[in-house]
Amino acid sequence: MNRIHLRTAGIAMATAAACSALTLAVTVRQQEKNAQDKWASHYYSRVDQFKRENAATRNIVMVGSSHIERFDAAKYLPGRRVVNRGIAADRIGIGERGVLRRLDCSVFNCNPGFIILENGANDLGELWRHGTPSIDEVEQCYRAVVRQISTRLPDVPLVVVGVFPTRGRFAELKPFIVEFNKRLERIAADFGCPFMEVYKPFADDTGLLREELTGDGLHLNDAGYRIWTELIEKILPPRDTRRGEAATE
Repeated sequence: MNRIHLRTAGIAMATAAACSALTLAVTVRQQEKNAQDKWASHYYSRVDQFKRENAATRNIVMVGSSHIERFDAAKYLPGRRVVNRGIAADRIGIGERGVLRRLDCSVFNCNPGFIILENGANDLGELWRHGTPSIDEVEQCYRAVVRQISTRLPDVPLVVVGVFPTRGRFAELKPFIVEFNKRLERIAADFGCPFMEVYKPFADDTGLLREELTGDGLHLNDAGYRIWTELIEKILPPRDTRRGEAATE
């Protein structure tokens, strides 16, 4: 009887452990789904907003993910006609969402006179965490974005911005960013676009994002945005001082 009781108890414990593991796995999957649903909702909400905002003027169009969405143009580029087409957590377009999937409302319908494209960190984050998509796939999708813009708007300057360095819990992205920035520079050269180097100006001696320029190791703080603004001002067209705006006509 003792052996039977021990065996029964062992089975019960194993069953309980299996159930606990299953519950944990289900919980983790649900949390991931909730996060995906949150960013999907944000994506489609921003796209709808873009469609409403597009104006019949020549604009400086900034398109990308969170670094762009958090860029306060009224604060950092006062007097410039800027339309912000950044969506936090957005990727370049592998899948049903991303920059490639929203070029009409985020670029072509914005009457752009100048375009700044900054994206890639979120795809590299997926590669780092899950091993997919490959860096080759990200590059090919990025090329598709630049190709479409360059083909449809051959006379509109397009600046390809490199991926910013990271630090802290995002420090392991470093080798992916370094490699991808080389590819971005080649993409820009292949399509005759200026490439904005942002890795070296923002990195410390170890190649990580300078601590004083971020609050979380990934996003820029005010000090970081002010440095980026200086780089942006250097490549923007001259201001039309008669109207206090960029001479993008």
